[in-house]
Amino acid sequence: LAEKSLGVNLLDVIRLNYKNDSVFSRVMEAPKSFRNFVARDGLLYLKEADRELLCIPDRVVIDGRYLREIIISEAHSILAHLGAAKTRTYLRDHVWWST
Repeated sequence: LAEKSLGVNLLDVIRLNYKNDSVFSRVMEAPKSFRNFVARDGLLYLKEADRELLCIPDRVVIDGRYLREIIISEAHSILAHLGAAKTRTYLRDHVWWST
Protein backbone atom coordinates (compact mmCIF):
# COMPACT_ATOMS: atom_id res chain seq x y z
CA LEU A 1 0.00 0.00 0.00
CA ALA A 2 1.47 3.31 -1.06
CA GLU A 3 1.73 5.65 1.87
CA LYS A 4 0.68 8.69 -0.16
CA SER A 5 -2.06 8.94 -2.75
CA LEU A 6 -4.09 11.92 -3.94
CA GLY A 7 -1.75 14.13 -1.93
CA VAL A 8 -2.72 12.60 1.43
CA ASN A 9 -1.01 10.13 3.71
CA LEU A 10 -3.25 7.05 3.47
CA LEU A 11 -1.86 5.49 6.63
CA ASP A 12 -2.77 8.63 8.59
CA VAL A 13 -6.26 8.58 7.08
CA ILE A 14 -6.63 4.94 8.14
CA ARG A 15 -5.39 5.68 11.68
CA LEU A 16 -7.78 8.61 12.10
CA ASN A 17 -10.82 6.70 10.86
CA TYR A 18 -10.70 3.59 13.02
CA LYS A 19 -12.69 5.52 15.63
CA ASN A 20 -15.54 5.95 13.12
CA ASP A 21 -15.73 2.26 12.20
CA SER A 22 -18.20 0.19 14.23
CA VAL A 23 -15.93 -2.89 14.38
CA PHE A 24 -12.45 -1.42 14.46
CA SER A 25 -13.27 1.24 17.08
CA ARG A 26 -14.05 -1.51 19.61
CA VAL A 27 -10.88 -3.42 18.72
CA MET A 28 -8.71 -0.30 19.01
CA GLU A 29 -10.12 0.44 22.48
CA ALA A 30 -8.96 -2.96 23.80
CA PRO A 31 -6.83 -4.75 21.19
CA LYS A 32 -5.63 -7.42 23.63
CA SER A 33 -9.24 -8.54 24.07
CA PHE A 34 -9.38 -9.53 20.39
CA ARG A 35 -6.92 -12.34 19.75
CA ASN A 36 -7.25 -12.14 15.96
CA PHE A 37 -6.06 -8.53 15.85
CA VAL A 38 -2.87 -6.67 16.71
CA ALA A 39 -2.44 -2.89 17.02
CA ARG A 40 0.91 -1.38 16.12
CA ASP A 41 1.86 2.27 15.50
CA GLY A 42 -1.81 3.26 15.54
CA LEU A 43 -2.64 0.77 12.80
CA LEU A 44 -4.72 -2.35 13.21
CA TYR A 45 -3.86 -5.71 11.65
CA LEU A 46 -5.84 -8.92 11.34
CA LYS A 47 -3.70 -11.95 12.16
CA GLU A 48 -4.23 -14.64 9.55
CA ALA A 49 -2.02 -17.73 9.37
CA ASP A 50 1.56 -16.46 9.06
CA ARG A 51 0.75 -12.88 8.05
CA GLU A 52 -0.84 -9.68 9.28
CA LEU A 53 -3.34 -7.85 7.07
CA LEU A 54 -3.80 -4.10 7.41
CA CYS A 55 -7.39 -3.37 8.48
CA ILE A 56 -9.18 -0.77 6.36
CA PRO A 57 -12.04 1.17 7.99
CA ASP A 58 -15.43 1.38 6.30
CA ARG A 59 -17.04 4.40 4.59
CA VAL A 60 -13.99 6.67 4.41
CA VAL A 61 -14.15 9.18 1.55
CA ILE A 62 -11.18 11.18 0.21
CA ASP A 63 -11.86 13.78 -2.47
CA GLY A 64 -15.10 12.06 -3.45
CA ARG A 65 -13.60 8.55 -3.65
CA TYR A 66 -13.95 5.75 -1.14
CA LEU A 67 -10.70 4.75 0.56
CA ARG A 68 -11.26 1.13 -0.48
CA GLU A 69 -11.58 2.22 -4.12
CA ILE A 70 -8.30 4.15 -3.83
CA ILE A 71 -6.57 1.11 -2.31
CA ILE A 72 -7.83 -1.17 -5.09
CA SER A 73 -6.59 1.33 -7.69
CA GLU A 74 -3.19 1.59 -5.96
CA ALA A 75 -2.85 -2.20 -5.88
CA HIS A 76 -3.73 -2.42 -9.56
CA SER A 77 -1.02 0.16 -10.34
CA ILE A 78 1.58 -1.51 -8.11
CA LEU A 79 1.03 -4.73 -10.06
CA ALA A 80 1.53 -2.92 -13.39
CA HIS A 81 -2.11 -3.44 -14.40
CA LEU A 82 -1.89 -7.25 -14.47
CA GLY A 83 -5.64 -7.73 -14.16
CA ALA A 84 -8.45 -8.22 -11.68
CA ALA A 85 -7.46 -11.70 -10.45
CA LYS A 86 -3.89 -10.71 -9.55
CA THR A 87 -5.10 -7.47 -7.95
CA ARG A 88 -7.62 -9.41 -5.84
CA THR A 89 -4.90 -11.87 -4.75
CA TYR A 90 -2.54 -9.02 -3.85
CA LEU A 91 -5.24 -7.30 -1.80
CA ARG A 92 -6.12 -10.54 0.02
CA ASP A 93 -2.45 -10.89 0.97
CA HIS A 94 -2.06 -7.34 2.31
CA VAL A 95 -5.31 -5.72 3.49
CA TRP A 96 -8.61 -6.67 5.10
CA TRP A 97 -11.99 -5.02 5.45
CA SER A 98 -15.31 -6.37 6.60
CA THR A 99 -17.79 -7.19 3.87
